[in-house]
Amino acid sequence: MNGGSRRLSVTSPGQLERELAYYQRECNDLGARLLRLQEEQSQAFREARRSRTLAKLIREAHRLADTLIGPEDLGDRILEVVVDNAMCDRAALLVEETLGTRNFRVTHAIGLREAAVSPITLPSVPDFFFTTAQSRIEPPAYELTGILQLPYVLWAYDRATGHALMIGNRSEANVNRAFEPGDQELIEGGLSVYIDVLARKQAEQELRRAMHAAEQADEAKAAFLATLSHELRTPLNAIIGLADILSSKRSSTMTAERFHAYGAEIAGSGRHLLRLINDILDYSAIGRGHLAVQPEWVRLEHAVGVAVRAAQGMAEERGVTLSASPIDPAFGLLVDSIRLRQILDNLISNAIKFTPREGRVTIHVEIAADTSIHIVVSDTGIGMRPEDVAIAMAPFRQLENPLTRTSAGTGLGLPITRGLVEAHGGSLTITSEPGRGTVVRIIFPGDRGSSGWMDTPKAGR
Repeated sequence: MNGGSRRLSVTSPGQLERELAYYQRECNDLGARLLRLQEEQSQAFREARRSRTLAKLIREAHRLADTLIGPEDLGDRILEVVVDNAMCDRAALLVEETLGTRNFRVTHAIGLREAAVSPITLPSVPDFFFTTAQSRIEPPAYELTGILQLPYVLWAYDRATGHALMIGNRSEANVNRAFEPGDQELIEGGLSVYIDVLARKQAEQELRRAMHAAEQADEAKAAFLATLSHELRTPLNAIIGLADILSSKRSSTMTAERFHAYGAEIAGSGRHLLRLINDILDYSAIGRGHLAVQPEWVRLEHAVGVAVRAAQGMAEERGVTLSASPIDPAFGLLVDSIRLRQILDNLISNAIKFTPREGRVTIHVEIAADTSIHIVVSDTGIGMRPEDVAIAMAPFRQLENPLTRTSAGTGLGLPITRGLVEAHGGSLTITSEPGRGTVVRIIFPGDRGSSGWMDTPKAGR
């Protein structure tokens, strides 16, 4: 027994060293396996987090697609999901102002002060980019980290639309928050979800606008038909009624004076119908861009004087003072003379219609510092609110109900006038205040006016 015990307890130093080395290798191998397992676990957690974030983004996208949220509010909702699930400190959506310019502005942000959200120009625009503790601080890392004002950022950019998404962290305090190449799926997926839903929301918004425009067109059509029927019926009834009288046996006992008066009324009603038809044809041509003008040099003093004299009878009948300020007799305007007369007639008659008795309508001409020519028609009439100006400029619209208004017309006067002015390269503006009157300003480009026009080769002749 004693001999056996001695044999079991005897171990050589070399054997102990070998056994110790074996167990050290086993411990090292177990430690390495544990580190790999920890890394794999961390990587699996990161993959799961990325997948979870994308899944939530997709679910949120489906939910938002079925709500009435507008495209301008969509970005905030998307960023909230990204920040809550990607474990980041800040996030922002950007858009390139013009594709290819590298000029970006922040459209939505979480965690940024408003003062920090300023436009930025990038030296280069990567499709995917991220920074870590080992990243060199050089373009574009310097500019991208400056947007979120954080050292660690993750960026994705869509070249087709110019939209970009970026998230950022203050530190790499643990392995779960360090950005890596595998995060490309997360950041690009989030950006794709945003772009897809944004496109749908923008399409819905455009559809709503189109539907609203169609409704307005239907209203304008109904107003036009009501106006047209009213405007046609009145002169036609007069023509038919007077023609019946003239063709009846009663005409044999009619005095020559009455006969001629009826004939004059028929002619006047016919001219009114002709003006109505011409207005409709002019507006149609303007709308199609087919309005032709034949410019020639016109003495502006003469053109304004003729229009004022033609409207004096209407002004006197309504008790309105109509006048024109002196105009340089040598000043000429390169315009279609017939269309200029139409412009002046429309504006002067419109001003007289909406000016009460003892009011004033004046016309004067200004040469601006940029050499543009301004023909100004001002009145002391009832005036308009800003929202009423838009109504007055709309076709077939007037401030009163088309069937009850006291001033006859189709509501095409101002729209046609604006179209005629624009056909000459000019513009028309209206300034008005209720109870104080209205100022209509026609602006022609400077190259259409000249003080020495009589020495200029005639245009359009």
